[in-house]
This record gives sequence, C-alpha cells and structure tokens, in this order.
Amino acid sequence: MIDITKYLENFSLDKGNSLFYEKVKTRIEYYQYNNQSIPKYINEYWTAKQRQSNPIHEISYRACFKAQLPRFFIELLTNENDIVYDPFSGRGTTALEAALLNRRFIANDINPLSEILLKPRVQPPTLNEIAKRLNSL
Repeated sequence: MIDITKYLENFSLDKGNSLFYEKVKTRIEYYQYNNQSIPKYINEYWTAKQRQSNPIHEISYRACFKAQLPRFFIELLTNENDIVYDPFSGRGTTALEAALLNRRFIANDINPLSEILLKPRVQPPTLNEIAKRLNSL
C-alpha cells in the first residue's frame, strides 16, 4: 500500500489520455482544530470526469456507478495481485476494474444476472467457443 497523504497530494486524473483528462494539482487547505493543523485535500477525484469511462463498463444496471470510483480506491488501497472483494457486485464494475488493474477479485451478488453481465467481460469466449455455440443454435 502507499502513503495516503502522498497519494492525495500527487493525485491527478491524468492517465496519459489528454483527450479526456487535464492534469490538476491537488490544493491543500489547512484547518485548525484543537491546536492541530488538519489538511483538506481539494481535487477532482472522481466527480465530473468520471463520465469518460471505458466503454467495457457501459451496461445498463440499476444502482450502478462509474468505474473511476472503485478505481480510485483500488489504486489507493491495494497492490497488484491483491484480492478485491465486492459483496454486492451488480454489473461488476468493481470486479472489472480490479481485473484491469491486475488485481484478483471476488464478486458476489444475489442476482444471477450479475454473473451473466460480468463473466464475458473478464473471461471472453474464444472464437472456437463462439463458433461451437453458433453451430448449436
């Protein structure tokens, strides 16, 4: 894991794609409370620019959120090959982001549709499997 203070100070939505993101430096304001200086980190962590999500996430599902939200926390709190657990996986946004960031994941949901929506995106069928399925139809 990384130092959260350094992460927030240096955070930018810029992921090398200047088409969607512009690099914005984190602004830090300090507040005094009980003789302590407490930092408030001000930046755009996942708000307006989250609409520029990878199209692989664009599956309609109720109560869903954009991929930048779980990505922010996965990058902040885990390392490659760590396990990310999502107990209410829905359309699989968190699990898919974990996979894209080289993390292992456990996705769980009471709705069987959840697995149907996620599985082909993290384990795409081979051409032979597709041909076999088409022939069976």
